[in-house]
Amino acid sequence: MNTIWTTKTWNPKLVSFESHSATYIDEESFMFPTANGLIYENGNRENDELYWIDSSVPTGSTTANVSENCLQHTQEYLEALRSRQSWAVKMYESSGRLVEHLLYIDGSENVHIESGLFDDCISVRSDPIAFQGQYCTVFFGLKPVTNDQSVDDHETSSCDDYWTSEENVYDNAKPAVGFCLPSSCTAKDLRSAINQRVGYRVTKGANFTITVLASENNCYTQEKININSTTFDTFTRAVLSVFCLLAFLVLSATVHDAWSKNEVSNDSPKSFALQLLHCFSAQRNCRLLLSTSEDAKSSLSCLHGIRVLGSFWLVLLHFSGMGTIVRQIYNKPMALRSVFRWEAQFVAHATFVVDTFFLLSGLLVALGQMRYLDQNNGFFNIKRFYIRRYLRLTPAYAFVIMFIITVFPHLGTGPDWNFVQRVSQSVRSNWYSHLLYINNYVFPTRFTSPDFGFGETWYLACDMQMFWISPLFIYPLWRWKRAGLIWTTFSVLTLFGISLNAFISYDLPATIQLSRKSELPKLDAFANKHYLDTFARMPPYIIGILLGWLLHKTKNKKIHINKCLVAGGWILATLFGLLVIYAMFPYVDENAVPVINPFVRFSYGVLHHSVWVITVGWVIFACTHGYGGFINRFLSWKVFLPLSRLSYGVYLTNLSFILSYGANTRKPLYISDMYVATTYFGILVSVSAISFFIFLFVDMPFQNLDKLLFSENSKALKTKET
Repeated sequence: MNTIWTTKTWNPKLVSFESHSATYIDEESFMFPTANGLIYENGNRENDELYWIDSSVPTGSTTANVSENCLQHTQEYLEALRSRQSWAVKMYESSGRLVEHLLYIDGSENVHIESGLFDDCISVRSDPIAFQGQYCTVFFGLKPVTNDQSVDDHETSSCDDYWTSEENVYDNAKPAVGFCLPSSCTAKDLRSAINQRVGYRVTKGANFTITVLASENNCYTQEKININSTTFDTFTRAVLSVFCLLAFLVLSATVHDAWSKNEVSNDSPKSFALQLLHCFSAQRNCRLLLSTSEDAKSSLSCLHGIRVLGSFWLVLLHFSGMGTIVRQIYNKPMALRSVFRWEAQFVAHATFVVDTFFLLSGLLVALGQMRYLDQNNGFFNIKRFYIRRYLRLTPAYAFVIMFIITVFPHLGTGPDWNFVQRVSQSVRSNWYSHLLYINNYVFPTRFTSPDFGFGETWYLACDMQMFWISPLFIYPLWRWKRAGLIWTTFSVLTLFGISLNAFISYDLPATIQLSRKSELPKLDAFANKHYLDTFARMPPYIIGILLGWLLHKTKNKKIHINKCLVAGGWILATLFGLLVIYAMFPYVDENAVPVINPFVRFSYGVLHHSVWVITVGWVIFACTHGYGGFINRFLSWKVFLPLSRLSYGVYLTNLSFILSYGANTRKPLYISDMYVATTYFGILVSVSAISFFIFLFVDMPFQNLDKLLFSENSKALKTKET
């Protein structure tokens, strides 16, 4: 039950009961709207029971600084509401209520959210009126003021260019109200009208004034949505044509593959054209995906489990951060308090999974290249090394990029769908940097900006750049053992020094801790100078190269390690893992520890990535040489093998899917452990299904083409039947 607030006292007759779709008002105490936006009980003015209808229709007051067209249409709407016309009542029911006293109560973290009814609002349309329903979201911020600031100063502070110069993803965590207004009203009209109501008051006990943030990006009409959903430019039509051609090719290859099995003997050699066609056979690729057999010479079985668990951990991190990207949370204070729970540190530090993938990447590159050098007497094939790597990663990556650019913004609607549209536009303007794998350095805007589209692929850029220079470490280790080890160790220490210099010079936080408000303004600097920087993230990759060299040198050898040393290794690895996850736990609450010791901050920021991969590296080494026990049996579980093949697709699609899920949500959510668990597993299944599609239609077909066209003996490979 919601109470309607008055200026001084509360009257039981002024109580509205809000259901999921409508607000019912007692007939006897119905408040009639007047031309200037005020409503009175039974048409009589009573100061103590006065209620302003502009809590739902702020543009209706004649004193509001809005356009003439907006004011005229709003007054028509108010007159229709007075006569209880159905479209006007529906419009009123679809609008949230602005209750100023609930905005930033005493400067606390309690956030007032009145979302209104999105779909009901945009469906408002009636023949007698010249406008349609428009749903607009307004956010409220706090701005420091001084005693000598005037009203005019405040008016100037709500500038139109805020959304292009200062906006970040955390703006949507601010208090918000969704208004249903005539489509002739602009975001500027709405902002000016609300400024008349809340712009000049200072919150209790603090020198902050409430500022109003409104943008056309957060305003929707049915006409605007229809245009977005049905209008395709030339580039989009071209990409859709390619997608359709690819689907036809896969369908044709699958049908022919199934038909030819009964018509052609398995011993009969296939022509090159048929081998080329069958690279796209979904039947063949599905068998390869679900196969649990593997070549023992070219794979480490425990890596599959590590890769799958890492992918699951990454999805959990992105899902848990969804509430900071779109306005999702009703119970924000409770959600914030959950950050202080010890078990929440496991989720908060899921960024370590990126370091795990860097380790695996360096390990596999070193193993594969050293094996190739052995077979070819030290000959280094540049074409094989670089071109095949690009062709291996890029097809699925390019497919997802083209999908985001063209199809993604047309898939849904919602109060925050502008985030999806802006991500799409950002990727479109910056697609070349993604396909060149330089997007961690060449990006159009700030890390915390909503326009930082497909930003999670910074990892691919870093990984590719590390791959480009990996021969500088792999070849010396293979050719000159001692000199290679000295050079590699010196490089790691030098990279530590570069990172330390960045932390000291820019006063960077130790890691991303959203619970410490003083560190939030430093996130962009932290991202640019450390988190997205290839050289700062390279030590785990080089450690992976060293581990790959060690495994290559000890292949086919039985390594005998004393049981005490094995136990000590597992204990030490466990302590290292717990240390990096919980070392910053005492500093989560900024009120308890306002300042972090510089030595702790800098040492943790520089070293924690490497300490984590040393832990994972021990697990891999122990499992490979028979000292993994039940951990090795679990990580080598054959069920992980098909899921491991989907992990690349899961990485490419999970954050975009989570963003679309949040942007499509009509109402903020009540966060609980049960909600997080059930929704997380639903998202995990969904992105795995999408990854299955990408694997069959794009990833595996192009892997088959790579093997067919660039086989080591320069001859076409025969189709391998399972």
